[in-house]
Amino acid sequence: MHIVDKILRSINYTLRNHYNIYVPIEDWELFKTPLTNINGTVDYNRFLDRQEKSLELIQIILDRHGKGEIVNFLAELARIEPRIQELQPRVRDHVVHAINTFLLGVYILKKVRFPEIVNTRFNYKFMWKLCGPTHDLGYPLEISDNVANPFTSKVNEILGRIGSPSPRIIPDIYPINLDTLCNGLNANDLIQERIVEWDLDVDIENYYTWLRLQNRVDHGVISALAQLKIIDALYQRHNQHREEREIIFNGLNYNQRNFIYDIVSASSALFIHNIDLEYPGFTTKIRFETAPLAFLLFLCDTFQEWDRYSQNRTIHSGNDFNITCERNRISLFVPNELADRVLSTLNRRLIGLTIFVNDRIAVT
Repeated sequence: MHIVDKILRSINYTLRNHYNIYVPIEDWELFKTPLTNINGTVDYNRFLDRQEKSLELIQIILDRHGKGEIVNFLAELARIEPRIQELQPRVRDHVVHAINTFLLGVYILKKVRFPEIVNTRFNYKFMWKLCGPTHDLGYPLEISDNVANPFTSKVNEILGRIGSPSPRIIPDIYPINLDTLCNGLNANDLIQERIVEWDLDVDIENYYTWLRLQNRVDHGVISALAQLKIIDALYQRHNQHREEREIIFNGLNYNQRNFIYDIVSASSALFIHNIDLEYPGFTTKIRFETAPLAFLLFLCDTFQEWDRYSQNRTIHSGNDFNITCERNRISLFVPNELADRVLSTLNRRLIGLTIFVNDRIAVT
């Protein structure tokens, strides 16, 4: 059975009655079959159809809480990725991946006993709708940086050979003012505070310094800052004085406490989900009891490898993946050639919930 078929059989009721997501069953069909045909070749038209349907579904998911503006980022990503393949042939799909990641998280939240969240007004369902579908919305900027890197690196290399005192080119890690919010708030400060509350040792400014030295952009950073900036603007529109009281508009609550707790937590999970395993400043693992939302996003993002289109990489069928969950244990099954990498990645970053990969223990 295709893993998405299994997941949907379990969560169809949950999507409707707990997430208020009403999607006709036929709209899910595209996600329940492999991208490859019986002869092993990729059906590119099927991928394009799935990508288009993903954007429609993300719109449905986010509109419930008035965050549909975020979908514009994903629409841009969908248009950029196919065109960028010639320059970056190893680029993988991140649009369909967003839907599959979301569905996987809904399934795990239903099956596993999660700890009570500290500093929240709502629940996992609300915050997961702001994590699963949007965690890679900053990927276009990372792609463009990867394309620009050879040029900037070559200029700096030539300057070095000449022995010139000319200042070296230093690409910035995100656009100016992306971190600047309304009323003098700064997104980095809010995220840093939440990371500290989660008992993680990541110092954001130190991480930014490391990224600059590596001449890299992290799409997780872009995703977090962009999401927080957009939602902050929505709150400012309907709660100009950012009052901590119930302010209802079109059925949505713009109490500032919702922003400080739930929205910042969701964006903080986006921020840390893609931090490179080789970055030396991330030494404390993400603990299930302390940072369950960040734990869930990292787990889902790492495991979701099925049917991810790429022009120049192996595409693994969803028929070759499986997951079983108990209240306090998860067992993942992946193709053998992926097992070591998935196990190692989870082991290096997560702690506090038992996770097996192909019957080998990865997280304790």
